[in-house]
Amino acid sequence: MRRWIFAGLGAAAFFAAGPALAQSQLPPQQVPTAGPGGLPVGPLVVYPGMNLAIGHDDNLFWQPAARTASSFTVVSPYLRGEATSGPHKFDFALRVDDGRYNSSPADNYTDYSLIGNGDIVFSGRAGLKLHAELRHGHDARGSTDAAFTATPNEYNNNGIDGVFHYGAPGAQGRIEINAGAYERRYTNNEASTAGLDHNTTQLGGTFFWRVRPRTELLFETQHSSIDYQLAGSTLSSTEDRYYIGVKWEATAATSGYAKFGRMDKNFDSGTRENFSGSAWDVGARWSPLTYSVFDISTSKQTNESTGFGDAIVTQFSTITWSHAWTSRIRTQALASYRDDSFINTAPSRVDDTTSFGLKANYDFRRWLRFGAEITHWTRDSTINTFDYKRNLLLFTVGATL
Repeated sequence: MRRWIFAGLGAAAFFAAGPALAQSQLPPQQVPTAGPGGLPVGPLVVYPGMNLAIGHDDNLFWQPAARTASSFTVVSPYLRGEATSGPHKFDFALRVDDGRYNSSPADNYTDYSLIGNGDIVFSGRAGLKLHAELRHGHDARGSTDAAFTATPNEYNNNGIDGVFHYGAPGAQGRIEINAGAYERRYTNNEASTAGLDHNTTQLGGTFFWRVRPRTELLFETQHSSIDYQLAGSTLSSTEDRYYIGVKWEATAATSGYAKFGRMDKNFDSGTRENFSGSAWDVGARWSPLTYSVFDISTSKQTNESTGFGDAIVTQFSTITWSHAWTSRIRTQALASYRDDSFINTAPSRVDDTTSFGLKANYDFRRWLRFGAEITHWTRDSTINTFDYKRNLLLFTVGATL
């Protein structure tokens, strides 16, 4: 798998005569895509930067009682590169996140990732978007149902995926075909993590049919295969999802998509309980003002078990309000609700989790940004030992060229 990932990264660089790939998925601090000064390096423009976060977590292990609190710091240097070759675009992002906890050094971590994207244009009708990643991360202790260990569980998550699209902009019909392969391998605490290693492959397609100048109907199907690597594991399964929906951009202020359908999760082993039921994925953006945006999303999907139950059916909804008070001051308020239903457990387990947060950023200079945020979580479970409340306070500094 690793050599295929490197091949994907290398191929993208070759097509652009030196350009590379990028899409960071490391919230809450995102690699900026505009504003910072860049350095020309051959065919690339490189954007170095550094984020620093200082915070306090009052429930480090997500426990209902006897909570452990700790202040912490996270230092996150990153390097982003962009390049073009004719109509093709490529970018990459290399990032390190080094976290240190004052009251719990055993939870210190160093995560890192190399992530790349390529947008290859074959013609006015056809193109290919590629994404590849090499990522080393960790599961914070208490964040999953795996056995509690002396240190966080660390893993490598590597893979490549792509989307081929055919159909000119504004055409009556167009198609997208997507495929991908990822592997997750845990690198420590083998006694409790060996059963979590798995490979995931995915193949799917979407057909779009334009019914109005700014509105398209869509028909989508997705197939995934999840193959667990531990000999004798009964968690391997296949998933199939079928959607019908609509994608729109009604005005400059309103856009979104909504798709509804069915999902089926079937285990290879007869000892596990299969799941069939409704599925949906909805997202909408409303911009009543150019400097004020509301984002709403909701979805229903299955997630892999991390030690409790055969799988998890998750319903997740969130609303976010982003507002620029001045050219330098921005705030974001967010709220979310999550319902996790665990399949085949005794006693039955359902977790309801709500969260509320507020963030503020101040662009002191073009190259220097200050921020602060506070987030509160509450989980209410039908099994009381999984209840918790948690508050996170964070102050950030971001610097670029």
